[in-house]
Amino acid sequence: MAKSDTQNQSTQGQSSSSRSGQSSSQGGQGKIDNVLYDVVTVLHEKSKGLEAYDKYERDLQNNSEVKEIFDEIRRNDEQAVQRLQDCLRQLVGSEGGQQNRAA
Repeated sequence: MAKSDTQNQSTQGQSSSSRSGQSSSQGGQGKIDNVLYDVVTVLHEKSKGLEAYDKYERDLQNNSEVKEIFDEIRRNDEQAVQRLQDCLRQLVGSEGGQQNRAA
């Protein structure tokens, strides 16, 4: 096995184990569901990307073709962030409902 393959597997293993080891702050319930963690992580990364577009826009003022492409990508990312926020609300709502039923 090549060194880079070993490193990739090691990194994937660390990512998976750190994700499943995330603690919940609500009532010491233990681990955050992997799906909830993934949604929060992708939402965070997409939001950081949207902030970057503001910086890039200043550089694109003289290149309308590239600006048009970036604007389209930004709109797609904004839609993705909105969908992720909606999904997060549903996940958190269902988590709260499950905790209430268990009590």
